[in-house]
Amino acid sequence: MKQHNRRSDVPYIEFSGNIRVLVGQCDCILEYEPECIKLRAGKRLLRICGQGLDLCNLADRMVLLRGTVTDLAFED
Repeated sequence: MKQHNRRSDVPYIEFSGNIRVLVGQCDCILEYEPECIKLRAGKRLLRICGQGLDLCNLADRMVLLRGTVTDLAFED
């Protein structure tokens, strides 16, 4: 298995097109609306916006989001 160099301030993010996002190192969910989900991942705040966003799975600091993703941004 390949080891990834993971720093605590850079979350793991994996996309499947614009309909599925897997976010690693998720410490907490700060905001949860169908149009915007804000997460704390490591030392960063991550804002994911789109349409029909839904948290499908939350386990072992990994979050799986589904919906139509239109924007992903890091915030201070």
